[in-house]
This record gives sequence, structure tokens and C-alpha cells, in this order.
Amino acid sequence: MNVEVFGDKDFIDSVYSSDGIWILMSGKAIYMLEAENENALPVWVLKDSAQKFAEGLKDHNLSPVFVPLSNFVGAAWLGAESAKFCEVLAAPIHGRVPLVYSVSELRAKLKT
Repeated sequence: MNVEVFGDKDFIDSVYSSDGIWILMSGKAIYMLEAENENALPVWVLKDSAQKFAEGLKDHNLSPVFVPLSNFVGAAWLGAESAKFCEVLAAPIHGRVPLVYSVSELRAKLKT
């Protein structure tokens, strides 16, 4: 399945089907984007989509890393009160506006 653009239901269903998400990392550093003076975490349900996004950036040291759903909704990610990011960008593609979730909103959608 090669999905380019997601609606809310499609994204949530795809996260469940994949049983996790892909993030970008450079070494031990998680790649984030700035969003209104805070950090936003871009995530994808397909490794290829994350890789394609990384290739469009100037930083060539980024690699896709899979985060299992149980970990993502857990204390280290969405379950943390002091998360290192305030928003989650669902399946961003260069030149298109992604779905944007607050941490609490996405946590609630993925725990139901």
C-alpha cells in the first residue's frame, strides 16, 4: 500500500495496521520541526515515506526508525507529561500541509 495523503481516519487506521510509526533520527537525536516556538514530531506509517522525506532534507544523516505502537502511546512518547514535542505531524510530504495533532489529541485517538 503506497499512501501519499492521509485523512484523519486513514492515518489512525494505518498506524494500527502497521502497529507503529516511523520517525527520523540522526544518531541518537530525534529529528523534529519547529512549530510556533515548540517542537513538532513528524511521523510516518511507511518506512519509504519517511526515507523519501529525509532525502528531501539537507541533513543526509537521517535514518528512519520504527517505533512500535505500544511504545509510542507509552510513557516515553505520547504518555509523557513533559514530552519534548507539543505536536505530531502525520505523514508530512514536502510541499503539502500534514495533519497536525496535539500530543493529547493523538494519544486519545490511539488509545481508543
